[in-house]
Amino acid sequence: MDNERLSDEELALFVQYLHRFANHDVGVFLNLEVGHPEHPVYVAFGRDYPPVGEASDYRRPFADRRQVTSKSDINGGG
Repeated sequence: MDNERLSDEELALFVQYLHRFANHDVGVFLNLEVGHPEHPVYVAFGRDYPPVGEASDYRRPFADRRQVTSKSDINGGG
């Protein structure tokens, strides 16, 4: 396994699969340990609302392509 960064095309494909995974395979939560065994990365997927911290702390990849969500949706719980 090499340590090169993903190309823009690879990142776009990864995010596409991640969205599909989140929409179809994550029930309530899923915790994963990924990466090199000596230097793992811990990833948590969840449908908890509100998220831990502020919603504005979370970055949405390719945000320019997403539909705008009104502040009332974020702060009002939907």
